[in-house]
Amino acid sequence: MVPRHEGEILIDGAPVRLHSTQEAIAAGIAYVPEDRLTEGLFLPQSIKRNMLATSYERLARKLVIDRERAEEMTQGMVRAMQIATPTAEKPVMQLSGGNQQRVVLARWLLTDARVLILNGPTVGVDVGSKAEIHAKIRELAQHHGLAVLMISDDVPELVQNCNRIVLMHRGRFIEDLPAADVTEETVSDRLKTFT
Repeated sequence: MVPRHEGEILIDGAPVRLHSTQEAIAAGIAYVPEDRLTEGLFLPQSIKRNMLATSYERLARKLVIDRERAEEMTQGMVRAMQIATPTAEKPVMQLSGGNQQRVVLARWLLTDARVLILNGPTVGVDVGSKAEIHAKIRELAQHHGLAVLMISDDVPELVQNCNRIVLMHRGRFIEDLPAADVTEETVSDRLKTFT
């Protein structure tokens, strides 16, 4: 949505030029916002509708939704993401924060994304759900060839889940750290030098 000033974007080694959100989605880029309640979910709508919000074009044949395929996709994601619900017709606002976050992740996974950008992936999520979401993110990266870019000010979250940690200050990259070589204290100390 904001025009780039410099640099390039590569997906699977090929450069892509993006001029719209739709082009980014078509290129395989998915973005999960930090504030799922105002930017990531249609709260009164069902789990199913929230999950399928970015997939309706793929489900439509001659302007008619393939309901059987939609149901298969939804049920598959409810199982894969371990969403605690008796039915996918339940309004998403009735779910816990952790289950709501799983619904947002599921929506983007249904797009066959190649790059998943997670902004504050576990903000407002209880400790148990946080660990489960982290495990699911690591599984997606390791076993499904998904590149994950995690944006977070939660230093322990970054150290435990990332291969690289890139520190930013005022919109500029200031340091690129291999996560295997750093501790939470190291990252916190480096950040203090820039604030």
